[in-house]
Amino acid sequence: MTKSRKILGFIGLILAMFMGALDATIVNIALPDIMENLNTGLTDTSWVATIYVLAMAVFIIPVSKLADVYGRKLVMLIGVVIFGTFSFACMMTDSLFLLIIFRLFQGIGGAILTPIVLPMGIELFGKENTSRITAIMGAFSALAAAGGPVIGGLIIHWTTYHWIFGINVPIAIFAFLMILVGTKESYDLTITKNIDWLGMIFLTCTLGGLTFGLLKGREYGWVSQTIIASFVISVIGLFLFILTERRVKSPIIELKLFKESTFTSSSIIYTKVLRVIYDYHLCLTL
Repeated sequence: MTKSRKILGFIGLILAMFMGALDATIVNIALPDIMENLNTGLTDTSWVATIYVLAMAVFIIPVSKLADVYGRKLVMLIGVVIFGTFSFACMMTDSLFLLIIFRLFQGIGGAILTPIVLPMGIELFGKENTSRITAIMGAFSALAAAGGPVIGGLIIHWTTYHWIFGINVPIAIFAFLMILVGTKESYDLTITKNIDWLGMIFLTCTLGGLTFGLLKGREYGWVSQTIIASFVISVIGLFLFILTERRVKSPIIELKLFKESTFTSSSIIYTKVLRVIYDYHLCLTL
């Protein structure tokens, strides 16, 4: 593969990642306009933002595992199609219920786009360029998350909130074509083809319960039955997940990795970044 095609593919990966990170914050600025246009309250409308973050948190690890097994390029292209299709659906709908459903699937698409770009980028330019690739993608990811409200504000100022979602459609088309032409298929050859479905279920319960509780705790009340039940499900799911991962031959998360200080440190830092995004989300929905 020529260098120009690799650069084209890398740009496509950055565009895909940029879309996924952008939509975690860009919609928050549009909530007042959505409320006014659809004649709804803040409690119901806030789900437009919440469901996207919830879907990303729940599906980001399982889809990474599926990509390692079935092919990162294939899964990435599917993710771009899902994201672009449901972005268009979000743009066209005038129903809050459908908008929330479409945002759920858009979040699943975002969960596919976000984690796979790094291994695909390393596959393009080699492990010797890992630090440089990580820095570039990290910079664009941070730019997307921080620039979401600004970009969203400009879109609303010049057009309507519908184009908050519509802007993703041409980006998705360009990203799909660039990735299709400029990347090659890759797998994680160090793992088996067996899928830890039970681990995925327990991990989904863990992340889903935790994320829902954190996002909706203030709204429902931290001691409400709904939020308490959400955290209980998360704790039980985590216990069963750890128990499962210690027994299966091909765990979705290799728990021994946490013995590595670098891996553990990076995980803690990423958790703190997610905390910042959560606080920002909370401020905008108050």
